[in-house]
Parts: sequence; structure tokens; C-alpha cells
Amino acid sequence: MIRMVNVKKQSVAFCKYVIAGLLWTAIVLQSVIPVFVVFGIMFVSAFTGVQNSPLVILYNITIAKYTKTTDEYINMHSMRFAHIVGSMFSGLALLGYYFIHPILSLIFTVILAILQSIAALGYCSAQKLYECVICNSNCCRFGKKVRSIKKNVR
Repeated sequence: MIRMVNVKKQSVAFCKYVIAGLLWTAIVLQSVIPVFVVFGIMFVSAFTGVQNSPLVILYNITIAKYTKTTDEYINMHSMRFAHIVGSMFSGLALLGYYFIHPILSLIFTVILAILQSIAALGYCSAQKLYECVICNSNCCRFGKKVRSIKKNVR
């Protein structure tokens, strides 16, 4: 399923870097507060769409006014999938922290921080995985592997 939306390329990169930075801050400071912030941002973004994401709007009303930006079209459904995955991992980290054991929270936070850092650097992200498996485009190595498994199951 494809529905393209127009956003500023730099605002999406800003969002990825801020989320990765918040997660690494949570790990270094051993604090759950940045994970709450990430969960909130991802959860709101999953419902409102990438064009109305809190960090995209923040970038557009601040930094974008003073810098040169370029527009790009992004598949709204693939970004929604990525935000849902981020919400789930950060939600699991919060649940682990409060109901199971803080070390479980740290594990989920580290996993999410690594995945988000990989996405911020432009490599295989949940967005690209969705586009590879569902839309048959924009594949990374892991996405190609998942797609080949999907074909073998049929």
C-alpha cells in the first residue's frame, strides 16, 4: 500500500537524529525519562503521520526557516510502520522498567538505539523493511532476506 506525502528531507533526518540521541542519552544517563519522550513522539507520529510528526513540525517552524531545505516524498504507510515499531520497543522498555526489571528496559532501549542509529545513518530501517517486503522496493540486505523467506512460505 502506497500513499506518498511531501515533507522536508532535512526534517526527517532531524527526527531520526533526535530520537537516536534521546535513546543514547537514556542509556548513558541510565534514565527512563528520554524513553518516555521517545515513546510519546513515536506514538503521536504513528497516529498523525510523518508530515504532522512533532519533531518534523518543530524543525519546520524553527530551523527550516533559516536554512535551505529540499522536499521529498515519503510513503506514509512505511513511516507509520516505523513509528509503530519504535512505539512498541520504547513501550516494552517502559513496561520492563516498571513491571519486570530495569535491566530488561535497558536491553530494549539498547536494541532500539542501535536500530534507530542504523536508520539515522541511512541503512536498513523499519521504513525500508516495510517498503521492501510490502511494496517490493527500496530493499536492504535484511529486507531482501525477509522477502525471500516470505516467497518461500507461499
